[in-house]
Amino acid sequence: MRFSKYLIPLALTIAVIISLTLSVVIWTNPANYKNRQNATQNTQNEEITKPKRYVYAPTQAVHTDSNGNQTILVNRLVNSVTEIQKTMRDYQDVHLKKISTRSQEAYFQIANRPDSIMLSYVSPVSVKIINELTNNRFKKLPNYQVSRIVLPTNDSTHLYLLNDKNYAVYRINVKKHSLKSLNQVLDMNIRRIPASFQLFNGQPMVFVKSTAQLQPYRYLIDRQSEDYYVSRLLNNHDSQSSISVKRRRNVVTYSDQNTLQLAFNSRTRIGTFSDFRSNKNQRHITSVLSDSYNQLVDLGLPLESVHFFNYNPASRIVSYRTFVEGFPIFRTTGFGTISTQILNSNAKRLQFSLDNPEVPIPNNEGYSTLPTTETVISRLISKGYHKKNIQNLQIGYGWRRDNSSQLLVNLVPDWYVDYKGNWHSYTSLINR
Repeated sequence: MRFSKYLIPLALTIAVIISLTLSVVIWTNPANYKNRQNATQNTQNEEITKPKRYVYAPTQAVHTDSNGNQTILVNRLVNSVTEIQKTMRDYQDVHLKKISTRSQEAYFQIANRPDSIMLSYVSPVSVKIINELTNNRFKKLPNYQVSRIVLPTNDSTHLYLLNDKNYAVYRINVKKHSLKSLNQVLDMNIRRIPASFQLFNGQPMVFVKSTAQLQPYRYLIDRQSEDYYVSRLLNNHDSQSSISVKRRRNVVTYSDQNTLQLAFNSRTRIGTFSDFRSNKNQRHITSVLSDSYNQLVDLGLPLESVHFFNYNPASRIVSYRTFVEGFPIFRTTGFGTISTQILNSNAKRLQFSLDNPEVPIPNNEGYSTLPTTETVISRLISKGYHKKNIQNLQIGYGWRRDNSSQLLVNLVPDWYVDYKGNWHSYTSLINR
């Protein structure tokens, strides 16, 4: 009787040990990779299917107070852009009117309007893309290109769309609504950097007016296996061909021997997916960005901090970057975190990294102090760089390997300069 008293607990304990042992074998054995992938498919889908309104959200918010003073709202504890975006979903009776084009005076009058928040893109999008932010409220508006959205904090019947390319100003009339939630964002615990919005080399740009202190980060990176992307990009397509593998130096190429090819560079850890099937060969910015978003979802890479960064209409390359505190991460390899390109009616390309920031690790280093925009420009000129070739400047984070572990990366604040069409860190340009 005494033995039987312990029989059931003992049996349960043994069952638990066996279950845990089998689980470890299943989850650590590469041969069972597909089973592991299927078991976590639902969780992964929740992570990767971020809606368009998230991926194509503006990347910067600038507040202009009642006295005309401007500050960049920095995402530290609160994602200010996301919170502002939430207030844009209840517009009623929406109508658009073109106010002006090719007038810098009219453009900056609205852009620097007191009592407003300006949301900015690095590269223009279209009204149809912004429609995703507004819960489909802009679906009937003309599909103009837009660089910035100006939301008055003291006028509940108007907002404005701006296009940097031709200084176009569009006023959107809406039914009167409450501005309480929009103004509440400004009362949240948000860091602010003094700024001004002005012309530089004939293009509108946000200038940082005082030194900015940013926190360096250490991130645990997700080093995804090649098998995962082979399964996502090759096995998921309707193809009767078997997958072939070819190795040439540091490049491994997988192919369905027909229309799909996936290559990995072991040195740069960059993957390139080429799709040679016929496509619609989109050229309008709306269709290009929509197709690009679909490729992101096919890729299956978590999009928690990934946002649209740039579109080049000449090459039809769409690039995305991972953002930290509202600032983009720059790397020495690749076009960004992810890039897509429509080559022609029979070819598309998708490029991505196998290493992506995943979990922040506490960093004991102090804040990094970055100089003002004017200081950066003047130092670059004194070093021999031509002002006319500086196309843009952005505060960002540089990706540097951590010597203590291959699974850690250091993200270091720095200025980034678009010089002659390519992004370079300010530090690297000054030290050349």
